[in-house]
Amino acid sequence: MCRKFLSLLVIFIFLSACRDEKSDTSVNQVKGDMEALSFYDEGLLPKDFEDCKNAKCPKIRVNYLKFREDREAALAMNRYNEKNLIKIFDNAEETTENKSVKAAVEEFIKDYQNFKKDFPNSAIGYEVEISQSVLSQTKDLLVLETDFYIFTGGAHGYGAKRFANFDVASGELLDHEDLFSNLDAFRNYAEKEFRKKYKIPEGENINAKGFFFENDTFALPENIAVTKNRVILVYNRYEAASYAEGELKLSFPKNKVSEWLNY
Repeated sequence: MCRKFLSLLVIFIFLSACRDEKSDTSVNQVKGDMEALSFYDEGLLPKDFEDCKNAKCPKIRVNYLKFREDREAALAMNRYNEKNLIKIFDNAEETTENKSVKAAVEEFIKDYQNFKKDFPNSAIGYEVEISQSVLSQTKDLLVLETDFYIFTGGAHGYGAKRFANFDVASGELLDHEDLFSNLDAFRNYAEKEFRKKYKIPEGENINAKGFFFENDTFALPENIAVTKNRVILVYNRYEAASYAEGELKLSFPKNKVSEWLNY
């Protein structure tokens, strides 16, 4: 009897250990200033929405990161990140009415279903795909990379990449002025490298090869990532060239531009 009890106890401990090990695999950690930031994947598919259970739905594949809100920095990161993700569905600059990513997807589903009611014979199908990952992390800076594609009719959908640079200690979302100690100097360097890559001689109009920078003046892209070893610039479609040109990318070794960086 005693031997049987001990055998059952060993099995219980083994199964408990397996469960703990499995649960830990879904949680990742980013080392911050003094303590670790933990994050996990949040996923949304059509099956997660009531409106998709009895009616046709768009294609939905949404995966993004959420930080465990055990410190103020994580709360701030989640707030900024959620706001940026919602803007994929609603490009309005003002604060959106949607309070969460799930609410934004629900609105996307309703828009699609209303469209199908108005145009039941249309073959057009809506689609949204979002994926997110930690591109880089140091003790001071964390960079999220978001790739997305959204289609709501027309000749083609729109896909883009977005970077978000966060101060690890405060959780603040950093803009270009925060990342660089001398933004003008970095911009001048980036323009020289851009001209070199796309073979635009110095003194020639920056739009001479078909680009369309506003007022014929070189500008930095919206998306800049300051990683552990590099500074990456990405111009999404329509930002500096036509849709057909696709994404334009520049990448510099960090030691080449370190004199103008704050991080």
